[in-house]
Amino acid sequence: MTRALALSRAALTILGAFLLLLCAILPSMLLSGDASLLDWVRGSTWPLLSVLALLQAALMPFVMISIYAWQTEETGILGLVGLMMAVVGLLGFEWFQFDMALVWPVLASAAPELIAIDGPMFRHLRFAFVHLWMGPVHSIGTLLFGIALFRARVLPRTASALFTIGVFLSAGVLFPPLWLRFVPGVIGAIAMGWIGVIMWKRPVLAHA
Repeated sequence: MTRALALSRAALTILGAFLLLLCAILPSMLLSGDASLLDWVRGSTWPLLSVLALLQAALMPFVMISIYAWQTEETGILGLVGLMMAVVGLLGFEWFQFDMALVWPVLASAAPELIAIDGPMFRHLRFAFVHLWMGPVHSIGTLLFGIALFRARVLPRTASALFTIGVFLSAGVLFPPLWLRFVPGVIGAIAMGWIGVIMWKRPVLAHA
């Protein structure tokens, strides 16, 4: 358990740093005016931004599971249901981030019409299907998980609220309108750092 808790704290710290880096890069995209998605993919900041987002998507399920495991009894069934929904949504998001980081740069050179929002890829049913469920499932799950954290009172309620708001609103950090994701991203990063510090200070599980 001690090793698992140490990994949880490290993951929270790393994820918060990743999110802060993402938010540091976003202003350059926000200031790009009427740049299209294709312009962003071809831009100099896209490789770092997309890879960081992929790593964030890969770490986030582990972080949420770690926070839940740290206070399983206190968060109860509501926390478990919220966690499962959020993680399922994140798995779909992670698949999408993989494409954005490793496939889209190739498409931008070989088949740029596919990167257009109104292009054939975005209009294809199988591609659009992922968007139809991953966003709502993750969002509802995050809200339920946040409510469970808030009710559990293991973490400061302010930290729980900031974590929920930040994760809920910044999950689509690479999608327009980007200005709606910038502030929540910073809030989420601060909350993760705060929770990480709390977990570092408490060497045992909350319900142990």
